[in-house]
Order: sequence, then structure tokens, then C-alpha cells
Amino acid sequence: MTTPLWETTYADLNAKSFGNAGKEVLNLIPLLPARAKVLDLGCGDGRNAIPLARAGFTVTAVDISEAGIRKLDMLAARDGLTIHSSVGDMTRFEFPEEYDLIISHGCLHFVEPSQWEEMIGMFKAHTAPSGFNTITVFTDAIPAPPDLAPLCVGLFREGELYERYSEWETILKKSYTFEDEHAGGIRHTHAANKLVMRNCRMG
Repeated sequence: MTTPLWETTYADLNAKSFGNAGKEVLNLIPLLPARAKVLDLGCGDGRNAIPLARAGFTVTAVDISEAGIRKLDMLAARDGLTIHSSVGDMTRFEFPEEYDLIISHGCLHFVEPSQWEEMIGMFKAHTAPSGFNTITVFTDAIPAPPDLAPLCVGLFREGELYERYSEWETILKKSYTFEDEHAGGIRHTHAANKLVMRNCRMG
């Protein structure tokens, strides 16, 4: 597969690419400080970034897809929101500061394990005291769909993600399978692990 399937939906400015904001993300809004700093790596077209900006937070959103960022910018402008968006490879993000919330939903399994190991370490190192990380990844409990298999180079073992946060406070751990449908009627079944963890480090 030369062009990821989500690029078609990102290019359609009237389509929702991956549904609405994650419930677990919305549940964090009242727990975050006013003007919280949020980083969304692999933000896609902004399904999480936009409601967080609407809540008054300072949101930085990064994705490798130009079409995704272009759509995010359009949606943010339509709602009068400011989001610090950029096109970039999340594995090369330089983490200029600490964040109250770091999000990585549905993208770490697309990079090699050595890269996501390093990235999770950077997430933890650059999360403010009492701040949160929320991450969703695909696992190998179900094989990657044939059309996505060439991209899923970093599938997690079941529970492997949770092991990386054993010293943090658990807000949510969820292991599940789900089906999704993409443009052109393409359907997939995935196994996933989701977590929300709180940094126990004191300021």
C-alpha cells in the first residue's frame, strides 16, 4: 500500500476520519489546570485537539499527514480556535517543554519498537507533575489486516503498553477489539490497548 487509506478521508473536508474525540480525553478536561498545555502527537485531523482547544487549553498538534493538518487547520479556523499545528514526523519531535497532557492515539504501532520505546520515555520525561498521558495502540492479539500489515511495524504485545507505566497512577486500562470502516467500504478488525496514566511526580 503506497498511500495510507486515511489520506482519502483527510482529503474530504466534510468527512469525519476516525469519529469523535475519545471519551477518555473528554473526561480529562475537568482534571486539567486552566490553560493546560496539551500535546497531541499523531493528531490526524484533530478529533481530540479541537475539543481540547475549545476547552481553553494551549494545544500543540503534530501529524505526518499534510492533508490531516490542512483539515485540522480548516476546522479550527471555522470554530475560531488557535491550535499550534504542524506537519512532522512524531519520532523527531523535540519536546521543547513539559505538558499537562500528552496524547498518542492510534499511531505508535506504525513505528518500529525501538522508536516507540524512546518516544514513551520522552512522553514520561516531558509530562508535568500530576499530568497525564493517554495512549491507544494496536496489539498482536489479532493480526494486522493485510492491507495495513506493511505499515504496522510496531505492534505491541497484549499488555506491553501498560508495563511501561507501572510506576504511574492508573486512571484507565482497557483491552478490547473493535471494527472500523473506511472510505470505499474497507473494514478492519483490530485488537487494542488503551491507557490513561497520571504522573505521580510532585512539582
